[in-house]
Amino acid sequence: MVPSDVAYPAMFRRMANKIALIYLIVGGGWILFSDRILSWFVTGADALTTLQTVKGWLFIIVTDLLLYVLLLRNLSKIEHEIVLRGESENRAQAILMTVPVSIVEVDLAALKEELDLLKKQGGDLEQYLAANPEVMDRLLHSVTVKSMNSKTLEFFEAESPSRLLDGLGRIFPSESLFIFRDALLAIVTGKECFQAEVKLTSLRGESRCGIISMAIPPLKSRFANIPLSITDITERKKIEENLLLFQLTLQQVEEGITITTAQLEYPGPEIVYVNAAFTRMTGYTAEEVIGLTPRILQGPKTDRSILDQVRQALWQRQVFRGETVNYRKDGSEFLMEWYVVPLVNSKFQVTNFVAVQREITPKK
Repeated sequence: MVPSDVAYPAMFRRMANKIALIYLIVGGGWILFSDRILSWFVTGADALTTLQTVKGWLFIIVTDLLLYVLLLRNLSKIEHEIVLRGESENRAQAILMTVPVSIVEVDLAALKEELDLLKKQGGDLEQYLAANPEVMDRLLHSVTVKSMNSKTLEFFEAESPSRLLDGLGRIFPSESLFIFRDALLAIVTGKECFQAEVKLTSLRGESRCGIISMAIPPLKSRFANIPLSITDITERKKIEENLLLFQLTLQQVEEGITITTAQLEYPGPEIVYVNAAFTRMTGYTAEEVIGLTPRILQGPKTDRSILDQVRQALWQRQVFRGETVNYRKDGSEFLMEWYVVPLVNSKFQVTNFVAVQREITPKK
């Protein structure tokens, strides 16, 4: 595992302590025992003085070589750690640039400083920010964008990072500023993370919808480098809006609408949707029939041959039109005309059946 920025000073201290301890042991041992050993073999004063001089130079040479070896060994280890760290950072950068999510690295150090000052003043910070939009604007402009991946440029339709940075004021519409306020409150209250759905605008004026996620660091020193992700849900929101519109439309039509799964074998198909007209016609609410089979509407006078025709037509992915007797929730019978269509996906697989039902008892 490659050490982090915080781990490097500790590693250097350990290396320095180790070298100092080895030097102390070797130097202390030399001083304590070298004179004693010389006195055992040399008795003349002149010879002893000469040997002590030689011993001093020998001590310098030995300790110099020892320090050189120790430093070289530990510097090699540091170089190896730096290489590993560089490789790890390169891999992380490659992943960052290719991940299919917008990643932006921001510097919130200045913003954190201002929030701490506002917190010390006391009072309700949420009300203060709501009553002073100029403070919100100042805090927003104190955020510094340090880096971004290619998905971010694609999301905001920017040609380059510089073009996006120049247009930051345009991508955050005023109606979405409350999201920024909620993020500020999350930082002040010490939450571990912040996530919210937000509406944004590309540099070409196109509406964008994303989920912003940010891990809030516990230490103030970490606010200088905070990764912020934006998951693009623009297409999903469009689909949800279209489905809502489709559902509202179906609720207004006079014919009963039933959508089922495509499983024809028993016990299927299962009902997944019915509209309000179905409830008026049969007496069953959506909660009562979803998950059940349309067979709950059949009874003694239901024409089995018609049901076999429906089954045969749907097996062949054909549209069916027909009439039969069905039964309401209270057991009363009614004559129904219905129209069944198989829904086919892009892989030509039948996913659902849609039945349009109309009561024709009065007409008959």
